[in-house]
Amino acid sequence: MSLALNDAFDFAGYQSRFASKGRIRLEGGLDSEDALQVHHALEQQTAWELHLMSAQGEPDVISRTELSELNDMAIQDRLSAAAERAQTGLSYLHLGYDLTSKAAIENLGEGHPLLGLARLIWSAEFAAFCENLTGLSGLKLRSLIATAYRPGDFFTMHQDSGAALSFDWNFTHDWRSDWGGQILFHSPSGDIEGGIMPRLNDLSLYSGEQPRSVNSVAAFAGAPRFAVSGRFE
Repeated sequence: MSLALNDAFDFAGYQSRFASKGRIRLEGGLDSEDALQVHHALEQQTAWELHLMSAQGEPDVISRTELSELNDMAIQDRLSAAAERAQTGLSYLHLGYDLTSKAAIENLGEGHPLLGLARLIWSAEFAAFCENLTGLSGLKLRSLIATAYRPGDFFTMHQDSGAALSFDWNFTHDWRSDWGGQILFHSPSGDIEGGIMPRLNDLSLYSGEQPRSVNSVAAFAGAPRFAVSGRFE
């Protein structure tokens, strides 16, 4: 499945807003039907792993095979470690599918909408598109991951040190603001300077140095929060 970017945007206006605030939100980066297919693929066709942070502050990935083999207590211990670490610093817990390696992308299989999206994002066309939106130049994509945040999942305040630009392309359908899951931008004093609610086909671009978090998804949320996120250097 081949996907194409919509390009009927006021690029000069977006550049001005990015220069002023260090972040912008773009509605409708893909055709609406293509975006719905990506949403469907994330919801029903993605072989998710469990991504979290260990008690030692190291990334911890529990594969589907491990999830089927580990007993409930072992999994709960690792979930508890991620939650405990969140009380004092950097931690996260969500489902993920890493789209950084060529092998992982090809494992999706031809015709998978996520394969088409990954190929588009890794293309020179997407880097040029982001440069036109932000006024930055020489962007090179370094990492890409699909994520699903379920009730209780979170990502505490963090920055992408060394990243020229980070992004979150959201593919969440029919979300409510009181379900949480927003990207929150934090001021040096700890106030919330702004937030972006999950929406279908919304591309958020922001300076990697901006402190931000993903608000914990509420226990009563009716569905997961789906997105594909990456960073340029």
